[in-house]
Amino acid sequence: MDGLMTGNVSMKISKVKVSDTGRYQCALPSLQKEASIQLIVGQSDMIGSDKPVTVTVGDNVILPCHLEPPLDMTTETVEWKRDEEFVHVSQHEKDYLDLQDENFRGRTSLFYEEMIRGNISLKLTNVTELDAGSYTCNVPKLQSQVRRGFINLTVEPMGGQTDDTSK
Repeated sequence: MDGLMTGNVSMKISKVKVSDTGRYQCALPSLQKEASIQLIVGQSDMIGSDKPVTVTVGDNVILPCHLEPPLDMTTETVEWKRDEEFVHVSQHEKDYLDLQDENFRGRTSLFYEEMIRGNISLKLTNVTELDAGSYTCNVPKLQSQVRRGFINLTVEPMGGQTDDTSK
């Protein structure tokens, strides 16, 4: 209201939501002036890990992936792939494993109780050397610039520590 005397007729929207997306129009009929602006509200970006995740053969590992800012993912399709192989697919908090590569059968899970907070990390159990590689988490319907998170998994053999006692 303070700016009206100087001709500022701007509108402030607090706590912007995706549903606020649209065309807004300002009209000053007494001056026969009007203007409009298109507001596009972006959604969350997918964040993986910029550092490789390292695990030892036989251990369990969590491949991190979340949305920033957090967005409820409980009703979305979440896809995890290594290269072009499906590692895990989930929709509406249910696993759809018919496309899953057989090497991952019975060894993958998501944290469904965390999906409401945008956490779509993957747990991989009983890791083998064949699991090493580049993984992506993807939400196909996410309307943002960053729809995929990338994670590199490095697998070390068991007993990788060497004892150098020879001198």
